[in-house]
Amino acid sequence: MLTPFREIIRDAHRRHYAVGAFNCLSVENVMGAVAAAEELHAPLILQLAEVQFPGAPLELMAPVFLQAARSAKVPVAVHLDHGQSPETCIRAIRAGFNSVMFDGAGLPLEENIAQTRLVARLAHAAGVDVEAELGRVGDTGFG
Repeated sequence: MLTPFREIIRDAHRRHYAVGAFNCLSVENVMGAVAAAEELHAPLILQLAEVQFPGAPLELMAPVFLQAARSAKVPVAVHLDHGQSPETCIRAIRAGFNSVMFDGAGLPLEENIAQTRLVARLAHAAGVDVEAELGRVGDTGFG
């Protein structure tokens, strides 16, 4: 069942368990992740990162993610991972993602904060949760 990101995280925090978040690049990846979550009776976060769009375009993957989430027997959130611009976050929101991550780590801190505020304002107006990377976390290849 398509479930808000915040509800999944809130329950995990309250009940002290981890939630798997998987970047899925194909229908088979999505189906496998959902099948495993259902077998384990565990919530799931399906993710797609902007750097993966060349091989897994957002507009093609979003309907797959959303249908899988709606059909799942467990709570599933659909999350944009490491969106590199406010425009990408808006695309994900329009596509139906219920959570977006804005990664402005490569920007000067003040610009990152300003763009993060913009994404948060837009996302919250649409009922979408936001994660942000305001600093740099190691050398992940993102941001």
